[in-house]
Amino acid sequence: MKTMVCLLKREFWEHKGMFLWTPLCVAGAMIFVFVLPFLRGHALFGARILGRVAAFKEDIPKVSDLLANMYVLFSGPLLAVMSIIIFFYCLGSLFDDRRDRSILFWKSLPVSDFQTVLSKLFTASLIVPVIFFLCAIAMSFIMLMIVSIALATQDVYVFQELFANGKLYLAPLQLLGTLPVYILWALPSIGWLMLVSSWANSKVFLWAVGIPLLLVFLVGMLDLLTGQDGNLKWFSELIVGRALGGIFPGAWVAFEHISPSTFTRPSGVGVNFGRIFFASWQTMLSLQLWLGVVVAAGMFYLTVRLRRWREAA
Repeated sequence: MKTMVCLLKREFWEHKGMFLWTPLCVAGAMIFVFVLPFLRGHALFGARILGRVAAFKEDIPKVSDLLANMYVLFSGPLLAVMSIIIFFYCLGSLFDDRRDRSILFWKSLPVSDFQTVLSKLFTASLIVPVIFFLCAIAMSFIMLMIVSIALATQDVYVFQELFANGKLYLAPLQLLGTLPVYILWALPSIGWLMLVSSWANSKVFLWAVGIPLLLVFLVGMLDLLTGQDGNLKWFSELIVGRALGGIFPGAWVAFEHISPSTFTRPSGVGVNFGRIFFASWQTMLSLQLWLGVVVAAGMFYLTVRLRRWREAA
């Protein structure tokens, strides 16, 4: 256990800029861009909010309920950045130390290849998402306060109703509650990227992206040559989607073909994050999800084996 903790600390300190400063900087930039329309007044988003003050004054509880239920959706862009970070971290996780031959030093330590690969898997699937999710929740709350203060300047006081609304506190817990679902759906993508990282001697990005796309292209050519009107959609989702797209939060909505209308509020206005939470956990019953986990376990095994054989790139 102590060895694993040390390995996880090593991954964090080696990639501190990527794991910590990137989400903080992105969140700060998003907050700065978000607050500008309210300062200028005539900008698009600020006009949409402040231009409907009369309607907001008529039903403050409804406005407060809408804000309390939807504010975590502000975290979407930051979570998209998280996917990019995980993608490139996995690509370099087992390739970089072979490229600079530092693998010779790490192999001289009393740490097994299994522990090394497992620490990188934990980092990509758990530590990075937790950091980004927490930053996303904090950023979303700050944006919510900006909207509330802007409304207060127009005599629309939502603070009392807002802080008395249980959804304000439930929404971030529901966002964190989707983390296990995200991890399971992301495992095939993480496993594939780490497998390529442990195998490729160069051009890791081209191998990781090119092989799935090449398979789709070959199947398409085979359909044309045989004269069959094949449907490549399922194959593209299986190969390209699960191998590369699983690291994007909410990808299971596309994999399971869940209609976006499932997430709308009963009134038809806005999104109900509670429904997103329950629909996400319902995908845990999906056979596709657990087959992906099994495939990811196989790729993890191959990654450990390749780590033992390949010493330098």
